[in-house]
Amino acid sequence: MNIIHTTSALSPEFGGPVRTVPWLCYELAKHGNKVSVVYLDFGKAYSTIDLPQHENLQYLAIPVKFNKGLRPILVPGYRASLYEIVKGKNDIIFHDNGIWLPYSGDVLEVARRSQGKVITTIHGMLEPWAMNFRRSKKIAGWYIYQKNRLMKNTLLHATSVDEARNLRELGLMLPITVIPNGTQIPDMDIDQVSPNPETKTILFLSRIHPKKGLLNLIKAIDEIKPQGWKIIIAGYDEGNHQEVIQRAVNQAGLEDYFSFPGPIDDQEKWELYRSVDLFILPSYSENFGMVVAEALASGLPVITTQGTPWNELVDYNCGWWIEPTVPALIESLREAFALENSELRQMGRNGRQLVEKNYSWSSIADKMIDIYSWMLNDQGKQPDSII
Repeated sequence: MNIIHTTSALSPEFGGPVRTVPWLCYELAKHGNKVSVVYLDFGKAYSTIDLPQHENLQYLAIPVKFNKGLRPILVPGYRASLYEIVKGKNDIIFHDNGIWLPYSGDVLEVARRSQGKVITTIHGMLEPWAMNFRRSKKIAGWYIYQKNRLMKNTLLHATSVDEARNLRELGLMLPITVIPNGTQIPDMDIDQVSPNPETKTILFLSRIHPKKGLLNLIKAIDEIKPQGWKIIIAGYDEGNHQEVIQRAVNQAGLEDYFSFPGPIDDQEKWELYRSVDLFILPSYSENFGMVVAEALASGLPVITTQGTPWNELVDYNCGWWIEPTVPALIESLREAFALENSELRQMGRNGRQLVEKNYSWSSIADKMIDIYSWMLNDQGKQPDSII
């Protein structure tokens, strides 16, 4: 197959798809497919992550002509670049990542003319919380162009059953495949990672954004004021929300508990996972939550909310899956603080086993290849992941 993934950018500031798209494409290439990743180049102000390389995998950066921050406005030459990639090829899959983007219409047009098939991964951008954030703009864009574009796909990709259900409620009645994201599994012996005997550490590592629920975390820590624990808030600041968080920390007098090291990427990120005792993601909404998978792969117990699809934390006894409220955070944190090191470590082992079983990129690529084959073969025998 010839597989073309299109995505907004491969800069660390852009969140989850930056981590998922290159690694899925790398595994697809390892399976013998010709894979292209087409992404936007926002200029020297934004770096590109370290990209996995394979002889069957190519990357193509398309310069953005006009943009508002991280939002592309005009991307001239995008359609011509896609035509150049598909020239003389058959069995073409276009896999678009994300919505609300100006070039998605180009993807649909090139697919139509080249007799390719289109699948879009929504990446949580139509979840109820996301739709209510800047709601008037979202509703206008939805009815003016976005719903129509999605209905021209062969099928849609959701990373959880809940996300698929929300797509149905928006009136998207085409087939949906439910396949989770994968994660890198670091080569490490988690039993050799020794927690600090004097101070334990909670890690939050994600975009610093209102939907992440960090103000709830501050309120919970203010209520408990745990002895012997510190909290690291790491990640890219979006919309100056970190200033709001730090102001709340200062007003509560919790400066000794919290630290803000800024963005953490690549190898430094995995070293940070190894150095802490507990991971927390108190989000109101996540379609998947890549950092949860990464933390589990690193042998960490996790506290996250029912705004994420991680009910397996309870099933595998590797964390807490709670309501996105301050009282629920307080209860789960108190339970975690009461555990011995050996109990936290066993929960970490359980989480690592969960990720190895269900979320390796190789197994995710196998499922996606089944989907692509179904799309190209006139939708014959339906894969189990399609609803």
